[in-house]
Amino acid sequence: MNVKTQLDALRDFVQTEQEANLNQLLNIWEKPLAGKLASGETQTFSHLELISKDTLIATLTAEESRFREGDMLCLHTGDPCENTFVRQVTIDEEDNRKWILSGKDLQQQIQSYRGGVCYADADSMDLTPFFDKALTEIAASSIGKEIILPLLAGQLDVGFCYMDNYDSAADLAESMGFNEGQQEAVGYGVAARYVACIQGPPGTGKTKVIGLIAKILVDEGQNVLLTSHTHMAINNALNKIHHENVPVVKVGATTSRKALNPNIKLFAQGNDWHDRPEQGYVIGATPFATCTKRLENFEFDTVIFDEASQITVPLAVMAMRKARRFVFVGDHQQLPPVVLSKSILDKESYSVFAQLIEKNNKTSVMLGETYRMNQWLTTWPSDNSYHSKLSSVGSNQQRTFDLPIKPTSFKTILSNEHSLVYIPSPGVACKTLNIAEAELISNIVKIVLECKMESSDIGIVTPFRNQARRLKTLLAKKLSKHNMQQIVIDTVERMQGQERELIILSLCATDLLFIRNIAPFFFQPQRLNVAITRPMTKLIIIGPDIENDFIDDDEQIMCWIKRYLSLINQAYRPNIGDL
Repeated sequence: MNVKTQLDALRDFVQTEQEANLNQLLNIWEKPLAGKLASGETQTFSHLELISKDTLIATLTAEESRFREGDMLCLHTGDPCENTFVRQVTIDEEDNRKWILSGKDLQQQIQSYRGGVCYADADSMDLTPFFDKALTEIAASSIGKEIILPLLAGQLDVGFCYMDNYDSAADLAESMGFNEGQQEAVGYGVAARYVACIQGPPGTGKTKVIGLIAKILVDEGQNVLLTSHTHMAINNALNKIHHENVPVVKVGATTSRKALNPNIKLFAQGNDWHDRPEQGYVIGATPFATCTKRLENFEFDTVIFDEASQITVPLAVMAMRKARRFVFVGDHQQLPPVVLSKSILDKESYSVFAQLIEKNNKTSVMLGETYRMNQWLTTWPSDNSYHSKLSSVGSNQQRTFDLPIKPTSFKTILSNEHSLVYIPSPGVACKTLNIAEAELISNIVKIVLECKMESSDIGIVTPFRNQARRLKTLLAKKLSKHNMQQIVIDTVERMQGQERELIILSLCATDLLFIRNIAPFFFQPQRLNVAITRPMTKLIIIGPDIENDFIDDDEQIMCWIKRYLSLINQAYRPNIGDL
């Protein structure tokens, strides 16, 4: 593939995605308001209060929507197509039925608001100018033509590695107690001439590896950009790098520092870091920052991508154009990028990490030892997602679920004998909301807490926002405010990267026709893999009891269904009396 064809394909992808995003947004906006309020696609506010030129406090009414922190909204008086008065505000914080919203020029935007009830719908922004800028620069630069585009096409010889650097980096990792896979990953991350790809399955210490790679590169005098698709991923990695006593800052908006170590400074622009070293530092920022005044005048020696399996090729290119070498850390057996214009069943991968792993395996390494899951929880994902190369090690290897007080209900489900438990859903003909299943889960959680388990050790995962909303509402009636704040209840997408002692997976759907219609989403292997690799010692799956003769016309979906069946068949299935 020549350069022009390659760039045209990237531009077409960006444009097609933007059109798909706009069409999806308009389809939601054009729905009747009453239906959107019932489904949670719209949120009602009783009133708004401007507290600064770029910040609003919105007071919610009784009903709950699907929206969460980080979502972008538009505000309107009933019809987002005709009566929108604020565009592109982001939910920064949720607190006691109030949302803190941030956006640009809100003082001016809100002038037409006359007070009283208003509504919020999903919103988005056109990002194509950022991509156009990046692709235009790639087409004109020697780095783009000689390194980046050939690398992405699999036409660059990436086998070369500076062996002295590799050995010294790997030796340092060994002296610090890193396992063999982590030592190899650190060696490649430091010494590969152009690219290193590090696959980090759940709990294998990929952030620890990133921290040491960054430290060694900075000690060599390199300037490093640490980037990802979300601020949360960037902040988590920066925290680990900061732990290595490396000069590090975050560049971004003031609202982008959630979960960032308070000792890490945040600047609106890289040039605001007046005492930065001339050589040897790390800046954390999104790829988009490289296209704006935040970082557009900066160049780096190495770009480290975290959660690289969720980054599309055009987004990666945006950051790659700022350096000559790249370290990609991710796991293509977890969630891929959200691509609206393509089917989940499309066999082509749109993840930069998956493409690079496929085309450049000479400098690829997988971390094969998980310190999160015990050996019984590790077996199934190892066999089905990691070619039986993932093993449980460390203090959790043989540890089992152990409540301080023995339960009087759900005894076998909560015993230390069964790490993996499957319960057929009690709900009948359910789609994205299963009240009976939510009741069962709330009862299990209540018993677990009565047995003195810490609420921060509990996580509930579901594919559907509607089910997450119902679970939060139901549990809020039964639990203290403290426990509700500590228990994480969210969709699979929001749970990637997290871990808990106990995970309850609420699959919710039991309507077989509905399941058949959403089968590519429901049975997607990466989605299932993320969900079942969050727990440390106990996983309770509550979901549809699908018969072995459940048929789908698509051969790939049938393969995915068989994976699901093999999972629940491997789990302990309690008797009805145990419930």
